[in-house]
Amino acid sequence: MEGSFTELMDRVIRRGLCTACGTCAGICPAGSIGFDYVDGEPLPQLEGECLACGFCLAACPGEEVDLPALEEVVFGCRRPQAVPDLGVYRRILAGWAKDESVRMRGAGGGLVTALLLYALDEGLVDAALVAGFRADQPWRTQAWLATTREQVAAAAQSKYACVTVNALLTQALRQGYRRLAVVGLPCHVHGLRKIQQAGQPRDLAQSVILIVGLFCASQFYFEGTRHLLVEHLGVPSLERVKRLSYRDGGWPGHLVVELEGGQRLVLDRHQYMYHHLMPAFKRDRCEMCVDWSAELADIAAGDFWDPRAKAGEFLGASTCLVRSARGEEVVEGALQKGYVELGPVGDPLRLAAGIGYELKKHAAAFRLRQRRRFGWPVPDYHLEVDYEPFAREFHLAPEKGK
Repeated sequence: MEGSFTELMDRVIRRGLCTACGTCAGICPAGSIGFDYVDGEPLPQLEGECLACGFCLAACPGEEVDLPALEEVVFGCRRPQAVPDLGVYRRILAGWAKDESVRMRGAGGGLVTALLLYALDEGLVDAALVAGFRADQPWRTQAWLATTREQVAAAAQSKYACVTVNALLTQALRQGYRRLAVVGLPCHVHGLRKIQQAGQPRDLAQSVILIVGLFCASQFYFEGTRHLLVEHLGVPSLERVKRLSYRDGGWPGHLVVELEGGQRLVLDRHQYMYHHLMPAFKRDRCEMCVDWSAELADIAAGDFWDPRAKAGEFLGASTCLVRSARGEEVVEGALQKGYVELGPVGDPLRLAAGIGYELKKHAAAFRLRQRRRFGWPVPDYHLEVDYEPFAREFHLAPEKGK
């Protein structure tokens, strides 16, 4: 296998195609790849000797993700040509954690947390790679290796800044964990599936046994968070932040910051997400990603938004796309054991009613084509996504009583 970190730097990082997923660091057998923060964003850097094994370049999802080939590897088939395009899946469900404390703590009903707790309790996995915050800088996101129920629960809710989740892969193996669950965005999932496609390194490829993908309309530059804290909440210094949550305080969740001395600041989600952070500080690489619903995951989950739902009257729910046999096993087990409550969604168009679908499957697909036309650096998904508009209704909710 040819390649070196220098080649990764030239082909991906310096061309603005790095997704900050952490796969390169997590797969490096020498542990020589780390991250430096430039303008607040994690960028891979060489911190030791490069063995030129080529693992990092082969697994990197920044420059190339052959979605059709990976679908064959993961599912044994390719996606049907259907509208809406949601990839390969077995069932579409909607639901939440049955434990009300888990549901209340989650961003979209605590479904992903409940599924992880089930997998951990039943011994299906012995550790989970998840997204959390740094202990020393609680305004900064960080990858966590969760091995207890408490650690899994603490990782609940959305993180609107990059988390290099896959960077913990080799660390988890070196600590003796051999049945890993990983919760990540589509780019994290792409990196993991590329490792499994190559089958190298073998122990790593075989140890990731459950991949839970999160719906993702875009990730954001941390600079957006910094502007919110200073400009909208009047935080004089990040060093005063003792806790930060992007979706706290009950569904749909708001930006909540706790400062030294106990002061608590809240910024309404609709104000910061739709009128500031989302349009202003989306990461450029995300603007070219055409995977909204984590199409290569075993289970894909994301908020089920219903415009009729009202804060204080609704505890949140998530859509759940069951994609693989492993995903089906986990979902069914969690349902039978009482960890989750789930029902069929019915018409797939219900999912396409959300803004995330439009941002990724239509806008990003169109943008990708335009950038390719002018010779800009772009990722290659080996797939032409159909961004033709189609009629949709934007007020659908999960079918009641099912």
